[in-house]
Amino acid sequence: MKSDSSFCKKAAYVVLSILFLGVIGLTHLNAQDVFSVGDFYYQINDDGVSATLMSHIDGPAATGELSIPSTISYNGNNYAVTRIGKNAFISCGNLTGLLTIPNTVTYLGENAFLGCSGLTELDLGDALDTIGPAAFYGCKGFTGSLTIPNSVKSMETAAFYGCTGFTGALTIGNGVERIESATFYRCTGFSSLSLSDAVTFIGTSAFWGCSGFTDSLTIPNSVTCIEPNAFRNCSGFTGTLTLGSALVSIGGEAFYNCSGFTEVITLATEPPVFSFEDVFAGFSCTTLTVPCHCIPAYQNSEWHGYFSTIIDDCNNVPELDETMATVYPNPTNGTITIEAENMEGISVYNMLGEKLFEVTASGNGIEYDFNPLDVGGYIVRIQTKNGILTKRIVVEGK
Repeated sequence: MKSDSSFCKKAAYVVLSILFLGVIGLTHLNAQDVFSVGDFYYQINDDGVSATLMSHIDGPAATGELSIPSTISYNGNNYAVTRIGKNAFISCGNLTGLLTIPNTVTYLGENAFLGCSGLTELDLGDALDTIGPAAFYGCKGFTGSLTIPNSVKSMETAAFYGCTGFTGALTIGNGVERIESATFYRCTGFSSLSLSDAVTFIGTSAFWGCSGFTDSLTIPNSVTCIEPNAFRNCSGFTGTLTLGSALVSIGGEAFYNCSGFTEVITLATEPPVFSFEDVFAGFSCTTLTVPCHCIPAYQNSEWHGYFSTIIDDCNNVPELDETMATVYPNPTNGTITIEAENMEGISVYNMLGEKLFEVTASGNGIEYDFNPLDVGGYIVRIQTKNGILTKRIVVEGK
């Protein structure tokens, strides 16, 4: 089990390495076609019609309110500002006021606003596609809610690490599929968390220490993997923890010390595996509600070590009866047959929640060849018009 201090030391080392590499990159600015307009340096992008904002002309000494333009004029031509470059405003702690990302900007580079702790509000615009690693690392001044726009497809590692000032809701838009490691590490001010049905992966320490969250938490049916420490020390939740039907794997200490939950519901017919220990250590709720007919499966799994009372609720848990799908032969050393009514697709995962295969399907049957895979356990997720079923498959020696 890693301590808070060891994690912070490692994170600090990573950030210092990033800063060092960033300084190296800045020494090459003069060799590029870099020019200034107003308060900023720019570079024309390869498309010849748009520009990247490279940095503030005053560097870390920049002060006052930050106003990023959507277009600039240079040598008689107009250019849309579509990118904020790597290290653009790094350590500009004296910038203040509202930060509005123009609707022309699609990309925020690595460390773009790292350490800009004086900014008080954040509007990410409607066109943003990518938020780079550590883009807002340590921006502690932001207040209010944060909505990740539907346009955002990628939030990279530590994007909002240590942004402790937020006081409202955190809403993840429907474009984000992966919440990477430490994305919201120690963002302690948020009051609630809403994840869209697009999210499939929640990375290591993604929400570690976000202790301001209250009310319930729903992990969408789209999520297949929750990595270690994902919600560690998120002790403020007070309602129901609902775990979606597609969940395959939960990492060690994922919900460590999440002591406020009063009810836990899992919608997965196959008990998600625990990749490491202490998944629910320090958890106050000891009753688990599972899908219909799934009590024996959970009682005979690691889940029983954390939840002394396991019940099923066929009225309130909207999950299909596991007998509605058949997978055979199981165990197998080759091809399996999957039968279910009105199938729309299948996907195969290893026991760490990593997707190995996905295909659309129609009708009531499909075959899948496990020969290329190693000996061990796998999860088959079956999507039908009526809902989702999961089956655990064992591949034997060949």
